[in-house]
Amino acid sequence: MPNKTLATTLVLVAMTLTLQVGAQEAPKLVVAEKIIDLGDVPQGEVRDVEFKLTNEGEAELILKSVRPTCGCTVAQWPKKIEPGGKGVVAAKLDTAGFKGGIAKAIMVMSNDPKNSIVKLVIKADVKPYLEVLPSPIVRMSVLESEDAVEKVVIAGTSRSGDFKVTGAKAYTKDGEIDPAFKVDYRKLPETEVIDGRMDCQYEIAIRLTDEATVGPISSVVKVTTDSKKKSEVEVKVFGVVRPMLRVMPGTLQFGAVEARQQPSQNLVVENNRPDAKVAITGAKIDDPAFETSIVALEDGERYQITVTVSRDASPGIKDAVLVLKTTDAEFNELRVPVRASIR
Repeated sequence: MPNKTLATTLVLVAMTLTLQVGAQEAPKLVVAEKIIDLGDVPQGEVRDVEFKLTNEGEAELILKSVRPTCGCTVAQWPKKIEPGGKGVVAAKLDTAGFKGGIAKAIMVMSNDPKNSIVKLVIKADVKPYLEVLPSPIVRMSVLESEDAVEKVVIAGTSRSGDFKVTGAKAYTKDGEIDPAFKVDYRKLPETEVIDGRMDCQYEIAIRLTDEATVGPISSVVKVTTDSKKKSEVEVKVFGVVRPMLRVMPGTLQFGAVEARQQPSQNLVVENNRPDAKVAITGAKIDDPAFETSIVALEDGERYQITVTVSRDASPGIKDAVLVLKTTDAEFNELRVPVRASIR
């Protein structure tokens, strides 16, 4: 019995020593500064930042992954750091598109058993040379044929001093002139400038043209200046042009159908005019294979049109057009494609 007790004790001691040795041989990631504050940074500048790492453990430190959030990129980092060794995570912070206080994180994942994920942070207070007020992002939600204009102000700062706007145009995502927008600018007189800013201010008026089509709109207004530090300012425009009379869906697709079953589909016409009622007075398809009917869901506001395949319809591919007559002076006719393969 004493021998068995002694053996058990020796096993426990051996296990304890093994665990202690294993713990001593673990890597340990230590970061000199987890948060680096760059202070004031002029907008548009790219700053290099270095986070200094040390492996204070007894085993090799392996950096499995280094992932930055938006606004910064990681140029390089060591894949491995030997015990007692050092390394650097080299990052770049691009301040273009940012304004005011920002904080961008970098997640470092390693084989440190006690600290496998370390968050590194780059902070900065981004100071623009030229300010776009109230915001460099303009949102529009307008009705078709509506006269719509949005305005922003470009104001000078203590960094820029006085400046002049020399041009302003809207561009598509492909870099072409966007015909959906007309952009004008003027220098604001002292009686119109925004208080609390430098007196050198320009109003930028962004107006939709007749070329704007129904659906999503997206453009970039580029304002050119004589400022040596900021020769171009961008204003992003997003939004949607809503139809006066909305047809849902815009196309009727029957697919392959049997005429004897007389399949049907519905569409709804919705009046978006805020101050006038619009009625649907007629619905006709230029193919006798189809029949139509109209139901007023809400007089002057919403109508349901049902299109039915005639029992006597001849077989074949049908590519027809549904014509809706309305009481709207501007949009007195709506056209909806209708397609079917009739057997």
